[in-house]
Amino acid sequence: MENFNTNSQNSLHNPSATIIPRMLPIKEVTYFTGLSCTTIYDMLDKKSERYDPTFPIQVKLTKEFKERDGFKARNGRVAWVASEIAQWLESKMAERVH
Repeated sequence: MENFNTNSQNSLHNPSATIIPRMLPIKEVTYFTGLSCTTIYDMLDKKSERYDPTFPIQVKLTKEFKERDGFKARNGRVAWVASEIAQWLESKMAERVH
């Protein structure tokens, strides 16, 4: 999983240059983890038996749209930070018993 620098030339000389994190939509999170959407959202739900407090929390990128002018409400856009998903997967691999 990778980060994209706003200016790669500048970042080589300026260690404080802004790093833009790679954001993963749910389809990519399911691809990389092998988990279904339902399982992922269950792992985030404190009331679920599948709840996993170590699983990365999604970032809300946009607000929810409410009903207006005859349009129905839609959920806002969310994504996960790629490096957090990678760290979570690495921690799961480290838990394996050999």
